[in-house]
Amino acid sequence: MADDEVPRAIQALWGAESGARRGPKPALTVRGIAATAVEIADRDGIDAASMAAVAKRLGFTTMSLYRYVDSKADLQMVMVDEALGAPPEINRRLGWRNQLAAWAEAEAAQLGAHPWVLDVRPGSPPLGPHTLAWMDLGLEILGRAGLEPERAASTLLFVDGYVRQQISLGLQYADGGAGWAGRLRRVMPPDALPALANALADGVFDDDPSDFPANEFRFGLDLILDGVEKVATR
Repeated sequence: MADDEVPRAIQALWGAESGARRGPKPALTVRGIAATAVEIADRDGIDAASMAAVAKRLGFTTMSLYRYVDSKADLQMVMVDEALGAPPEINRRLGWRNQLAAWAEAEAAQLGAHPWVLDVRPGSPPLGPHTLAWMDLGLEILGRAGLEPERAASTLLFVDGYVRQQISLGLQYADGGAGWAGRLRRVMPPDALPALANALADGVFDDDPSDFPANEFRFGLDLILDGVEKVATR
């Protein structure tokens, strides 16, 4: 694919083409294909959302899907755009700080509902209309904070990375965090790692792992927002 080439499936999401090659009126839409693939991935994971599985769910042959989506990689790109959905309606009467927090919390909610998105490795930065609408909203909010476009873009990338990391950690802790403090006490001599031992003695790691990242998310986000505010006021 050339550097300036846009996959047909992405063009279809933007309404630039019908999503199908020349011939009879399309029986499917790229957005509909993506929605079905998202349903499969939500239930069984991203690997289960193959072209064959999506075609079978829709009642079509696998080859018929290639009239709309050229590859599995392109399918995953439109799946991510469908899973994120349109960005939230942010209360414009709030200050930029609360608006950016709402943006981050809304993204966390979408990723938490579709965690397989974190396993997708797209071949390029986002191109889908929903994904770019999220970016546009974030840049608009940071512009209100007083950041110039380059700083706003870098900041938004950092906030997005934080959200994704927290959701990823939350999944990790939910899967294997139960009883971790007890296992630490069994395996770690108290004098081996004193700072960690002190935290363990204070019960820092005894929290219910199902509460993570809810009990950590806002704390870390506030640290980021403090930094943004400092940069914006320079």
